[in-house]
Formats: sequence, C-alpha cells, structure tokens
Amino acid sequence: MLHEILKKIGTEYPAARNQSYTDHPLANFIRRDASEELRVVAAQHSSRLSVKGSAGSGNFAAVPWLGIFDDLVTESATRGYYVVYLFSESGRFFLSLNQGTTAVRQEFRRSARVILKDRATLMRARLPEYWEALPINVIELGAGQLPGDYEVGHVIGCEYHVNKLPGENVLRADLQAALAAYESLIFRGGPEASLETSSHDEVQTLLSGPMSLIEMRRYRMHQRIERNPKAAQMAKFVHGTTCQGCGFDFSERYGELGEGYIEAHHVRPLASLEEGIAIELDVERDFAVLCSNCHRMMHRRGGPKDLSALRALIRQSRDTDSD
Repeated sequence: MLHEILKKIGTEYPAARNQSYTDHPLANFIRRDASEELRVVAAQHSSRLSVKGSAGSGNFAAVPWLGIFDDLVTESATRGYYVVYLFSESGRFFLSLNQGTTAVRQEFRRSARVILKDRATLMRARLPEYWEALPINVIELGAGQLPGDYEVGHVIGCEYHVNKLPGENVLRADLQAALAAYESLIFRGGPEASLETSSHDEVQTLLSGPMSLIEMRRYRMHQRIERNPKAAQMAKFVHGTTCQGCGFDFSERYGELGEGYIEAHHVRPLASLEEGIAIELDVERDFAVLCSNCHRMMHRRGGPKDLSALRALIRQSRDTDSD
C-alpha cells in the first residue's frame, strides 16, 4: 500500500540518517520493496512508466527519493523532469514534479539554480489546471546543495507529514494528478522555449505551412516518440534495417559505415496523439523503419498517410521514370 511505504520511509528516515548505511534495511526497502510497490501503483496510469528509489550511495543521502520516469523524457533522476517523492529529516516529505539537477549543474555550474528556477516557472505556467490539485509551489528540504537544487527545481506538488498522513485514497489521487500533470507537461513541451516562437525551420520544411499550437504540440510529441532510443532500437530489432518504403539498405550503399543504420518512424497519425491520453506503444504495430528520404516524405504535409501509400507513390514514380 502506498500509505504504508510512505509512512515507513518518512518515520524511519530521521533516525536512519545517523546510522551506518551499509546494508541498512531502510535503504534496501527504498531501493527494492518501496520501488516495486510504487511501480505497481504507477502502472495503473501507464505501463510505460518506470520507478527507481535511492537512499544514497555509501551514506544516506540528504534527500532520499522515489522517482517515476517516462522514458520519453528521462530514465534517470540526474536529467530531464519527473515525478518524485522527496523525504526530509523533519518528517515532512513532498510529492513533486521536479527536475534532474545533476545535468543542469554540470552544464551551467554557478548559474544552475537560476536555470532550474526559470524552467520550473515556465513548466508551472503550462499546468494551470493542476494548480488546485497540486497546490504546493515551494518546498523546503533542509540545508545543502542537493536539497537546495531540488527546492528551486520544484514545479508543483503536495506536502505531507508522517504524523498527519492522509489515507490511501487521497495519496493515490494526489499521485494520479501528478502523473497526469507530468503527461500533460510532456505534450506541452516541458521546459522548452515557447512552441509558438521556437525555431521551426525543420518543422516548416517538413510540413510546409503554418501550424496551430495543438499541431505543433502533436508534432513535437511525435518527434519525442521517434527519437526515444529504446523505441528506435526495438523497431530495428523487430523490423530490421532495410527501408520499408523503398527497400534501401545503408550497408549495401555505404558498406560497414552503414551497417545497422536506419531511422525509426512512428506510424500513428499525429491526430491520434491527444493530450491527457496515456501513450502506450506497441513497437511492432506503431513503428516502421525508413531511410532518411522516405522518412522526410512521410512527414511532409500532404505526404503519404501510411506505408501502403508511400510504397504506391514510389511505384508510381518509378513507373513514370521508366516510360
């Protein structure tokens, strides 16, 4: 039960913080049992979500956590953004839509907190309908670099105390709201610059015309799905590396350099990508493998709607050339 695992961590962590970390039962619990229980709960929202927990490395962390990750964004707490329970020594803990701080600090160093805060403000502004269900805009985790980074990286969430922990139904409702907000944020662009004003060179080349905000959001989600390394790898495993449109094989043309190269194409129509609906991917059904040219033609506005139409277009072009 979600209530039980949160109660256990929140209650036992303050004392455990001062004990030996090596093989500590609470650290093991966070990494294993608690993570598995949370995974079961998160899977009710989407089977694509993964869960990891950490109590520290060598010593108890200043902020133990249980994180939920969508691999369209990240599989690691060090980068991207995700839903996470963050625990403090005070007995308070938070359900937070937060950011990976390590990658930001590595890139921006002294300016890291400015960047995290700016991104949090932008992401919060993209989720106004979730402000009531996830009302906490400011969290306090104690002194230290990592707690401070989490504090400024926080977007929206809920606050709890182990002595006043709500019941299971409330905790699950809060988590489902946080996961819905996460899903909406992915669709709306996360911390990226405004979709209305960001660089559209590639989009305009492919789609040949102005796009509405919802079209742009759908297209960016489509790109995110296609560029997911795990999905692309599975698409090649299932469909091979020969273009399913024109039959081009990179290894035949480029030898060893082209061995194993092909691009993954998400075949579901853009219009099917609706905000608020969890995206469950079936690699065999939802992906094809295409050469670069066929892939770009599939993305052009007015281009083929599916693989059959692409192949018919190629046959028609070849027949015309042979006349």
